[in-house]
Amino acid sequence: MSRRILTVCASFGYVFIALFFAALLIAHWIPPMAPSWSAERVAAFYTDHPDPVRAGLVVMLVGAVTTAPFVAALSSLIRRIDARLEPLAGIQLVCGAANVAAIFVPVLIFTATAYRPDRSPDITMALNDTAWIMLVMNAFPAIGQATVVGVAILADKRSTPLLPRWAAYLNFWMAFLFLPSVLLTFFKTGPFAWNGILSFWVAAGAFGAWFLVMTPLMVRAANRVDDDRAPAVLEPAV
Repeated sequence: MSRRILTVCASFGYVFIALFFAALLIAHWIPPMAPSWSAERVAAFYTDHPDPVRAGLVVMLVGAVTTAPFVAALSSLIRRIDARLEPLAGIQLVCGAANVAAIFVPVLIFTATAYRPDRSPDITMALNDTAWIMLVMNAFPAIGQATVVGVAILADKRSTPLLPRWAAYLNFWMAFLFLPSVLLTFFKTGPFAWNGILSFWVAAGAFGAWFLVMTPLMVRAANRVDDDRAPAVLEPAV
């Protein structure tokens, strides 16, 4: 892979974070809607902010796509640590792809919710609940991804590892901080609700911090790897 392509792909981590959190702001989801809201209040939110919600969802869909080159670059770097880490690179790639789906699917449900804001409030609330639960609770792909990346970094036994070893422990911490969100199904208020300090704010902060830390580390690592493009083979003249 060209070093330049690898560097550009890694840099998409910045693009994703900018688009994802911009989308939350555009859609008026900072702070997020509360699961304790009544059906009438949920329906009123979509009635009062139809276009900002729709615009924010479009931006979030675009942002989700930008994680694909980032995930591909991360798998490539894991392979470059050691060819024997190919299974870890594959797991990271699968988890990264699942993270794209974990954004795409709830965003499309949100889009259906905002498409007809004048429908029955109970239907709007059911769709809204489904989308928020899928967006916030679906943390296991991110947990798997961060864990695998941490293991791969620690497997680099060279005196100067491709990615610094402290980044491995950062990944483990990120995986740990994502865990509270899986408990949101039991709560409609408090720190474990989908808008709570642990399920949303800590997890969202860890999610953003992971990209903001890993992206420059990956760009730096990409600039260190050998450019292994094969020279063009000229066919003999006939």
